[in-house]
Amino acid sequence: MFGPQSRGRRAAPRILPTFRLALTARAGDVARRRTFCGPSNWGVLPPPPAFPPMRITDPSSLVFGALLAVIVGGAVGFIAAQALGLLAGVGVGGVLGTAVALSHLRGPLRRWRTARRALAPARRRWLERHILLYAALEEENARRRFERDVQFFLREHTFEGIDGVAVDDELRLAVAAGAALMLHGRPSWELRGAGRSVLFYPGAFDDDYHAGDYAAFDGMAHQQGPVLLSARAVRESWSVPGDGQNVVLHELAHLFDFQNEGADGVPSLMAPASEGAWRDLVRRETRRIQRGDSMLRSYAASAPSEFFAVAVEAFFERPAEMQRRHAALYDALKNFFNLDLASLGGKRETEREKKGSSSETPFQDRELRDAVRETGGDLTQPPGA
Repeated sequence: MFGPQSRGRRAAPRILPTFRLALTARAGDVARRRTFCGPSNWGVLPPPPAFPPMRITDPSSLVFGALLAVIVGGAVGFIAAQALGLLAGVGVGGVLGTAVALSHLRGPLRRWRTARRALAPARRRWLERHILLYAALEEENARRRFERDVQFFLREHTFEGIDGVAVDDELRLAVAAGAALMLHGRPSWELRGAGRSVLFYPGAFDDDYHAGDYAAFDGMAHQQGPVLLSARAVRESWSVPGDGQNVVLHELAHLFDFQNEGADGVPSLMAPASEGAWRDLVRRETRRIQRGDSMLRSYAASAPSEFFAVAVEAFFERPAEMQRRHAALYDALKNFFNLDLASLGGKRETEREKKGSSSETPFQDRELRDAVRETGGDLTQPPGA
């Protein structure tokens, strides 16, 4: 299988063989998309979720598994009954149906076990310092759901180092936190699939995924493949919160775009009736970038898909400024993600802007490194447990 890709610092069509990346939503969210993305409703935020416990599985998935077990077990049982007799058919069909059902429950059971484990205190403090939304959450249940999103991402994705990169728990946490941040406002959305790969390169890489004179890419996301990230860029992304540049958020944002048969800059869960208004907004904002009258960096004007990814970076890192300077764009993203970050974290964002870059980056956090050593690298096991 092959699929298109989008790049963190450039945009150009290319293909790479690997596994499928898919972002899905429950039917309820798909139905509501016509209200939260419609042109006339961009300024209206739908009722926020009541922060329910983290969903272990999609109910529709359980229904599908049960139906599949009944169909397979019934069909095989019927055939066996014709050849071996009624009792043998019932036995064979029952055993096979049960096996199919149990196989379908493996994922939910793994999630249930993961959800029962608390995130280590050092990791919580890392989230508090470096994730604007998490720091602003006051409800314990909301924080716990964010932490579970982090845990699920860590458990269900693989992380690999390229060209000698040592993938430590700090790098893994940085990516998982970005995913949890983007999905928090829509509890029924998720990045599906165990075994997904995140590849870390030492620094920037080129078209052939090599370092060199033409290495200009800090990240790439593939519709049917892994997410490629520069380890250096990942560290820089979280070391200066509020600067509007975050390669993790940028590349994960592309995954929202791939459902439309390739990255075209239109979020995949946007109502078809709203696509025209979104494209008009993108064109207006692109002209502002070209005039030098935008908070978005110039790379956003290189392609509609890159505009969306850059805008997502700014939305999560500098929401108060986006609301002031780009109200229509802020409202569109606010309703898409179901998060009003400017009201949640405007004060904290302002404080960060005044302080500027911290002398100690999140990847120089001794407490976090010590906790990693104590837990043997298990991000969900508190030290000493």
